[in-house]
Amino acid sequence: MAEQKNENITICEGKKKIFITRYEKSILLVLVILTILYVPMKILSYGWTPTDDAKRHVAFATIDAKWSDILVIDEKLGSDHNPGWHAVLKFLHRHCNFDKTDLMCFSVAGLFCLVNLCGIWASPSPVSWCLALLILEIVDSTMRLLYGRPYLFSCAATIILLHIWNTRSEKDKTAWFRKKKAKYAITVISLVLCVWLHGSWYLFLLIPLSFFLAGKTSEALQQTVLVFLATVIGAVISGDFYEFLYFHFIATFQIFSEPTYNWLLATEFASGHQTVLWVIFVVLLAIFCNHKGKLQYRELAEDPIFIMIMLCWLGGIAVWRFWMDWGKIAFLLWTSYRIGDLIESFYNLRKVRIKYFLAGFVILATIMSFTNDGDERYSKNNGIIAIDFFSHEVQKELKGWEPQPGGIVYSNDMRVFYSHFYEYPTAPWKYILGFEPAIMLPEDCQTLRNIGYNDGRLPEDYMPWVNKMTSKDRLILSSVPGDFPQLEWKKGNRYFWIGRLKAASDTAEISKP
Repeated sequence: MAEQKNENITICEGKKKIFITRYEKSILLVLVILTILYVPMKILSYGWTPTDDAKRHVAFATIDAKWSDILVIDEKLGSDHNPGWHAVLKFLHRHCNFDKTDLMCFSVAGLFCLVNLCGIWASPSPVSWCLALLILEIVDSTMRLLYGRPYLFSCAATIILLHIWNTRSEKDKTAWFRKKKAKYAITVISLVLCVWLHGSWYLFLLIPLSFFLAGKTSEALQQTVLVFLATVIGAVISGDFYEFLYFHFIATFQIFSEPTYNWLLATEFASGHQTVLWVIFVVLLAIFCNHKGKLQYRELAEDPIFIMIMLCWLGGIAVWRFWMDWGKIAFLLWTSYRIGDLIESFYNLRKVRIKYFLAGFVILATIMSFTNDGDERYSKNNGIIAIDFFSHEVQKELKGWEPQPGGIVYSNDMRVFYSHFYEYPTAPWKYILGFEPAIMLPEDCQTLRNIGYNDGRLPEDYMPWVNKMTSKDRLILSSVPGDFPQLEWKKGNRYFWIGRLKAASDTAEISKP
């Protein structure tokens, strides 16, 4: 009887083992996907939202307007350079009844998930991608994956393109995309969508450049042709072929040709602050893979993904965006490949108990690393809040202090535009500074740079704007730098002060000897 009982237990355990083995990949895939879905939703639950372009994309999608209706800008640079992304958001707003909160959630969580789902597809296993993501969070930062901006679509496309053009993918005879026609079709479709949704088509030339430097000249030439073909198609479907290409070329040229200090540029265009932890990790990982016989050092010079990491790191010294948006993506993919190689080389990892313990550890560590609210990094820094001009509670305090119809909001702080345009997308006033100084009128851009030179501390730097102000206009600053005889001030909220012209009688009193 005891022997039969033991035999039944053995059979039962055998069935469980067979079940786990059969559905192992599916189980891990589901767990990792649930992790990827949970992370952005948990972060958003703290009240955190991006403080920059995601807000202006969402607000712009809820109205029918041109940027020249919202900003005081050079008319030649007033085209919509993200027409596809705005079309997607407008569709959700009009046909799915998404409000601004819904659109923001879609932008942040949707694009975060898109990048990671593409990474999971391209990596050797879901866990290897999850571990690569955790490593990047530890050695550098993954915060830009949560910014809800259309460049993340380009990041997802980069993962796909690097994977399907990679030599290791060519060796997989079961990969349907190894055929040239499929590869070309995927490349063109991905790049057309990127051009339409995001723009900045020229950045995709980093991929053929990386392949060329890795000695894969034929692939590099094919990719270059496909990039230019996709750019033309994307510009055509934007509905404004000439203006679309003109903006992306001229605005970029103006940003980097402007005779100003590098540190006055937007953060992603300024010089990078290079970290070294990821370099140490890559060196150790390469040594370990070589020790296990999974990597020959000479292969690094022939690996376009590794070349792209180094190329973007080098470019990031001059322009931080190269590393933040492109180098980190290549790092994630390369790291997931190497982790996959190491998993195969360890016999003990084939044991069910060890395998699932480590997989569970990686998943939980990823969740905790991303979502922990240590030092209130999410709940406290939940965005700069716009001044409440119109609610019943503040009418007595701020009535008459709001910008008037036809007025202009002057400010040297982009957060004023992002927060107030998001809160009041249909407001009947314009902003002197929007999402990029390069599209401002030359004289206004020069005033902005003069203010920046002195860190906004000298009242005289603001005078070109103050002298242009009318009774409809407002000067909104994070702090009042000094005495402005022409202006009176009111505290708008904990973030901003509002300045307006004094009444005519008050101005006359000031002008008396």
